[in-house]
Amino acid sequence: MWIKRSLMIVPACLLVFLAQSFFWAPSNDSAADNEGRQNRIIFYMGGDPSDMNPWSSSTTTDSTITQYLYEGLLRYNREYLIEPWLSEYVTINHQLEVPVPPGLDFTQFKSSLKERYGKALAECEKISDGDDEPKYFDYTSGEPASGPADNTVAFTKPTMVRVLLKAEVQQGAITSAVDPDFGDKFYGENMVKFLIAQEGVPEGAITPSVAEKLTDKVGLPAISHKPIVEMRVRPGVYWTDGPFFTAANRTWQVFLNGDMVGSVEADSAAAAESQVRERHKAKETDKVEAKPYDKRFGDEDAGPWWGRGPEMTARDPKLTFDLIRNPDFGSPRLSSWSDVEEIRLVDGDKYKLEVVYGKLYSPALSNLVGDIIPYHVWNKAAWTEEAIRKERSAEDLGIDPEDYNVMRALPVAERDFRHRPSSSGPMVLEPLNGEARPLWKSAEIATLRRNEFYWERQPEFEFIDYLIFDPALGRETSEIAFLSGNMDIYTARDFQVERYRGMSDDYYVLERETTTYEYLGFNCRTGPLANKRVRLALSMAIDVGDIMKYVVYEQGQRISGPAYPVLPWYNREYKREYTWLTGDKKGKTEKLDFIPYNVQEAQAILKEEGYALDSSGTLVKDGQPFRIRLVNSSGGGARADIALLARQNWQKMGVRVDYEEYEWNVFIGQYVFPGNFDVVVLGWSGGLNFDKRQLFHGKYAPPRGLNFVGYNNPKANDLMDEILNVYDPEEQVRLSHEIFASIADDCPYVWLFSPYSTSVMDRRIVWRKQVGTNPDGSAKLEDRPVNSDYITGAKASLSFFVTEFKRNEQAPDFTEEDRKR
Repeated sequence: MWIKRSLMIVPACLLVFLAQSFFWAPSNDSAADNEGRQNRIIFYMGGDPSDMNPWSSSTTTDSTITQYLYEGLLRYNREYLIEPWLSEYVTINHQLEVPVPPGLDFTQFKSSLKERYGKALAECEKISDGDDEPKYFDYTSGEPASGPADNTVAFTKPTMVRVLLKAEVQQGAITSAVDPDFGDKFYGENMVKFLIAQEGVPEGAITPSVAEKLTDKVGLPAISHKPIVEMRVRPGVYWTDGPFFTAANRTWQVFLNGDMVGSVEADSAAAAESQVRERHKAKETDKVEAKPYDKRFGDEDAGPWWGRGPEMTARDPKLTFDLIRNPDFGSPRLSSWSDVEEIRLVDGDKYKLEVVYGKLYSPALSNLVGDIIPYHVWNKAAWTEEAIRKERSAEDLGIDPEDYNVMRALPVAERDFRHRPSSSGPMVLEPLNGEARPLWKSAEIATLRRNEFYWERQPEFEFIDYLIFDPALGRETSEIAFLSGNMDIYTARDFQVERYRGMSDDYYVLERETTTYEYLGFNCRTGPLANKRVRLALSMAIDVGDIMKYVVYEQGQRISGPAYPVLPWYNREYKREYTWLTGDKKGKTEKLDFIPYNVQEAQAILKEEGYALDSSGTLVKDGQPFRIRLVNSSGGGARADIALLARQNWQKMGVRVDYEEYEWNVFIGQYVFPGNFDVVVLGWSGGLNFDKRQLFHGKYAPPRGLNFVGYNNPKANDLMDEILNVYDPEEQVRLSHEIFASIADDCPYVWLFSPYSTSVMDRRIVWRKQVGTNPDGSAKLEDRPVNSDYITGAKASLSFFVTEFKRNEQAPDFTEEDRKR
């Protein structure tokens, strides 16, 4: 009997429990109105951060945090245009070494330069004299001749001159004096013809091959171009060190010969200095000095505190850029700095820096946008101090001090900085594990605290929390947290966007274009896919419309080539010229916005390329079935659905498809980079400049670059090289569109779509717009809605504005006019 009763009682109790839980579960309002929430902004992150060094990490979770910790000399603004940031100004000067043109002496040449360039001509000095004694060469063969004859030309070694063109300094602006066409203006297109006396030489008599030979044999001087990017670090920007857990009066900044070696715990300055002298085996002549942190914030008695560290000067960016260029540092961005010849400080101004390029390189500024890391942490003395503490000194490793390389003894990935960085940005890392590293709680939370020493406008909240959920469950968990009021901003999944749009009275819903696109990449090296018409046919068999509709729910825009639609490098005017082989349009030539989905047409293209269906419905050529290997990363999501649709469509057409999935690291390391695939499912993100060489230039296959599909088109290669010498913005756009069309025509990828990013936000969040300056110099701020025209009309991601947000106790009633103000 008790069994029957229990079968009735237990479910009844369970129902009572579930019913009463409705009354004690926190609602959206009760969680969101909690007083502790008013001073923080809460986000979600789908994985643990691991490395706070922006130049050694390459993961999205790390950059999500580090975007608040560091800043660069330049930055991309809300319109994705480069502007000075930690630098007061940027000038791009142009140093050249050039020969004096025939018929002019040095004085005349200098006068002609003054006339052309005016006050931009900062320097013109002779660096070598010419030679009046002519040398004779046969212009038909390029060989030396004994004297003048009917088929000879005379060469006289010219005077060489160094020229410096300097741009005018404008505070807060970028100015340039680079003249990439200098040579054409003074010498024409052919230096050989110009520098050789040409009387009696028939037009076209000096062939390109002979001109090349003459250049080698005669030693004709080439024009040397050296663009010099000059910047001046903004005075008054200080590093913030910490968190520290010992009493402030026992924590010392210790300097060895002017270089900070770290923060040392000791009872007195003398004791701290003695520690460092002993550890570094300092000589009597070495200067060791200990200083306290004179400015601090935090709880110095019961909890962590932060100290204001050294002022940022030009040595911080110099060291940053020098480290990136050093192979021992191990930065994945090393290849982007190959054209930098020298980074130098300027005597007499500790804030001024010059980055010297060895040749014309117009995307140079995009490299300099990168974050600056602190000299006082990364200089050799500080690095050695940490190595000594970790028993990695020369003595510990049994290495001759002359052969000791601290960068190898203590690799970048093992330094404390990756878990406890110094900050120059608006936030610092708030410790959650006490002194233990890392300072965040794995799979739980990472918290940022307002940096009270930040040079720019302070955020009006004190904390940013990133809730870290299991990546496998994170999306579902994070939405529950958002709807219950425990998060402020949620990135909606594609299929959720329409639902949230219907809840716009409760939430802001902000849709943004992204610097991301998705694609299927063809291995263009060998086999059937080396044929661009075969690639076109396979592209035509993919129904991108279905992908847009059923996979991403129209949350993106279709693309036709290699660029992000949000940037000017995307060619919106591009159309593919195509002559139909089948159907009502047979024989008609059209200009198409996108490759159409048409299986019948795709089969007709393959038929022209020698493929035919056998009795089993398989496409065969020369007795061999058309077989491709489609490789993808595991983990599901949109890419798994894209791969499934591609496989089904190609199989229906008669292609045999072998589909394989691998864990991400295996997928990238063993299949993508080695080119161990026929088709791969991937996407690109970032890369805001027009330099496409890493992805599509024939010289940039792995390991040198990211052209793992092996695409190689001489015309596209030449265009990608040519644009590096172009400094005119309009010409950069024109050439970018030409590069776009050239690559798109060849179908190295199936171009799919650029996704939108839709953020859903609690309406208690407001944007604090700066509308002026208060009498005390602080920013005068007014509340505006987050969906203000200024924000919704910007190209930059929403994170660009986060430090200008504030969380109110109640959602304000904004008017439509408030959005426009």
